[in-house]
Amino acid sequence: MYDSSLFGLLQMLYETLKNEAKFLSNVGNQIADIRAEINRIHCFLQDADAKKTEYETVRNWIADIREVAYDVENILEKYMHKIAMRKDRSIWKENIALHNIGMETKDVMSRIENIKRCMNTYVDTGIRAICQGESSAEKSQWLTRSYSHLVDEDFVGLEKEMSKLVDELINEENDEFHGVFAICGMGGLGKTTQARKAYRHVDVQSHFQGFAWASISKQWQARDVLQSILTKLEPENRKQINKMRDDELVKALYNVQQRKKCLIVLDDIWSTNFWNSVQYAFPKGKGSRSKILITTRKKDVCEHIDPTCFLFEPRCLDAEESWKLLHKKAFPRVNTPDLKIDLELDRLGKEMVRECGGLPLAIIVLAGLLARRPKIDEWRRTSQHLNFHMSGESFEDDGGIHGVLALSYYDLPYQLKQCFLYLGNFPEGEKISARRLYQLWAAEEIIPLEGNQGEETAMMEIGERYLHELAQRYMVQVQLEETIGRIKSCRLHDLMRDTCLSKAKEENFLKTVSPQHLHQPMPCASSAKASSTRTVRRLSIIVDNNDVQNYFSTNDKSFQHVRSALFFPRRTGREGTAYPLPIFQGLCNNFTMLRVLHLEKFSFEEILPRAIGNLVHLRYLSLRHSHFQRLPSSVGNLKYLQTLDLRVNFFSYLTLPSTIPKLQNLRNLYLPPSHQNTYKLELSPLSNLEMLKNFDTQVSPFRDLFKLAKLQKLAAVLSLEFDEMKEIITHLMLRMGRLRETSFRIYYNFHSEKDLTLLKQLLGCDHLRKLDLIGHISKLPEHHFFSQSLTKLTLRRSGLQEDPMVILQKLPKLFTLSLRGNAYTGKVMCCSPQGFPLLKTLKLQGLPNLETWRVETGAMPNLVHLEIEDCKKLEKVPDGLRYLTKIQEITIIDMPDTFQNRLQEVQGEDFKVQFRKFFDAKKFPKIKSRMIFSGHMFSGLLQTICPSTVPQEWKKL
Repeated sequence: MYDSSLFGLLQMLYETLKNEAKFLSNVGNQIADIRAEINRIHCFLQDADAKKTEYETVRNWIADIREVAYDVENILEKYMHKIAMRKDRSIWKENIALHNIGMETKDVMSRIENIKRCMNTYVDTGIRAICQGESSAEKSQWLTRSYSHLVDEDFVGLEKEMSKLVDELINEENDEFHGVFAICGMGGLGKTTQARKAYRHVDVQSHFQGFAWASISKQWQARDVLQSILTKLEPENRKQINKMRDDELVKALYNVQQRKKCLIVLDDIWSTNFWNSVQYAFPKGKGSRSKILITTRKKDVCEHIDPTCFLFEPRCLDAEESWKLLHKKAFPRVNTPDLKIDLELDRLGKEMVRECGGLPLAIIVLAGLLARRPKIDEWRRTSQHLNFHMSGESFEDDGGIHGVLALSYYDLPYQLKQCFLYLGNFPEGEKISARRLYQLWAAEEIIPLEGNQGEETAMMEIGERYLHELAQRYMVQVQLEETIGRIKSCRLHDLMRDTCLSKAKEENFLKTVSPQHLHQPMPCASSAKASSTRTVRRLSIIVDNNDVQNYFSTNDKSFQHVRSALFFPRRTGREGTAYPLPIFQGLCNNFTMLRVLHLEKFSFEEILPRAIGNLVHLRYLSLRHSHFQRLPSSVGNLKYLQTLDLRVNFFSYLTLPSTIPKLQNLRNLYLPPSHQNTYKLELSPLSNLEMLKNFDTQVSPFRDLFKLAKLQKLAAVLSLEFDEMKEIITHLMLRMGRLRETSFRIYYNFHSEKDLTLLKQLLGCDHLRKLDLIGHISKLPEHHFFSQSLTKLTLRRSGLQEDPMVILQKLPKLFTLSLRGNAYTGKVMCCSPQGFPLLKTLKLQGLPNLETWRVETGAMPNLVHLEIEDCKKLEKVPDGLRYLTKIQEITIIDMPDTFQNRLQEVQGEDFKVQFRKFFDAKKFPKIKSRMIFSGHMFSGLLQTICPSTVPQEWKKL
């Protein structure tokens, strides 16, 4: 019998589904509406940010809109993911998922409408506040002016540099070459003070006939500046000058600089726009005896005004100079009973001044604080207070040094602000890899992946431009790759990092957590300190091995809004130490919207948990130096992944899943140095790859490289036969036009003429940077066959009978050379004058027949590191070593006593000064064996270990 109750239930379900179908059909329209809304939101954020308003109402709107923007982005990602997964889900699951997305969309749209209503209500005051309100930059500009005079009275340090600047200013021979002199550096460095010192110097005052000083800053008017300068140069014509038209001002100022020698200081120029407005009033080049001295935080301003300008980049004060300046300003002129200049006071003062990072302005501000606290107990409290503030946990912009440093932040464009704030993720003092930083920026779409004109632009190129801009503004300290001139790494000055963390906290950009604050409530959506609409989106966590299990609850859903999680192990002083992370399963279940997961130096069980596949929104996954044996197949779910770093712990032999080819959005792939795969790993589907590291022809088909048309950087191990080697070299030379940097380790014996022809073709690749050749070479090709871009060369088992130095010393850009394991079998080796002009590292290892090594005067002028190992017949140290003035380190391993004794004899008084470090051979333990796994990609790295620990897979060289 038909059950009426069941009929009623089915009827109700039918009506529900019918209504739901209408609702679901509108989800796509809602998504389209929300896309348009987020574009408008983005425009508002950029405009409001550019105005830098301090009005609380408008700032709250901006904060609310930013939170909505994050939530909108999450909804869009969920929607796109559900659409992509349609074919793998049942219609019921699909409809449920879309229903949830639709409800979230309605909620967000409602929040947007509420914000709009508030904005309309307060539009008169709010928009006027944005357009007319006094900005932070203007306030900080006042701070700069109010503090700039403080350093004049007690100028400390840089006397030699200042003397050089003065000499250049008054040098008549410079008139033809230098009309513009620039003092360029970060805020608080005392640029204005140094300019004023030069301006007032007695030699300068007697050399020039006219003087004018103009403070430009950010709020400038061209007419006012020109009028002020001309009035100072010709004060007797003040009335006429005030009546001049703009073009008359320009002409009059130009003419007066032609008639007499003038020194004009343009202090604190912030943009090239200023110079574009006034440049025609300043003669440059031949015929002009006048000089312009500018100060700026931006190097591009100097280069824009005059690419040939004399650039003076003042350094920070050293510890002694910093203490001298603090001592002058902080200590009272007479001792009091409570304050004696004793060891305790010295200790406190030196500890505090060290926190100023050598910045004169920071030291002056600190000294002013200490001068008002004459008792030693007050100094102790001040020291504690300073340490608390410098820890980044408390930061208040009270008009001190941080207010001045923040000037640079306020001036950044919207996009660069996010780039700068992202640097706060990294631990204090961390040297940040530039390449890794670009990848992280791209993963969170802080930098775009495509060019503005629609043509594809490599992420690396965009990242380089952004970091270069921050470096030009002196907001980051950078280290260049000497070989190619690109930025290799960067770091934040401690004071600038405080500014970064302060702004990141103020804008709810990220939260840093360290072990000492572990047991405080975690920053999440449910935190009592967080408002209902303000959730932490980025976490940077210093993990302590003992407390790691306390970080997260397995079922805690309060982290579902976190989009970036960077975990750093607490430093132990030992490189490569792994830490366990037993709660990884909970992390993957709770951090459902993660785009970035950075887990370096962590230890898992044999297999990385399958839960990693739940993080379907990941763009960046780094497991560098971590320890596990197998990557789960669920990693194939990470379809949006752009960067995958599998350069695991040295002793981990990874088995990779066959699902890797599904990651077709990958731009950067770092394969493990050692594989255990029983099948060939196919990489040809990864057509978007721009960088591929640790590619090995024993693991993947070599022809896969031919299909990676966007590849720009390649590091590979090649173990091939002649025909295959010829095919891949031909392809590298002719077809991979976008390649700009390649590094190879090649196992091959170059015996015959056709082999040597192949070697010449390889050496001639323009993009070849690093080369490690393992195998016989019957004759080394002449130097003109080598790529002019080659910077690092390692030869092993080459069996060369002729001295390779004759050829290799002519390579113009070679920075590192290693000759190992019978690379050369001859008896005599000579480095000639002018040979190896840029060589910095030379390693000689296992050359059994080498008896005589001559280093002639002028050879290897830039050598810094020298390593000599296991060259048993080499008994005499080259006398020419004493002329290597830049050498810093010599490493001697497993060499005869006669060699060591001779080296000690050669060390004269002058020679000792040149060697900062000398490692006595007797201090090294006896080395039983040196081995390397054939597939390992750390070029030139040889691990010294006990033989019993060597895995069976390793092969002895």
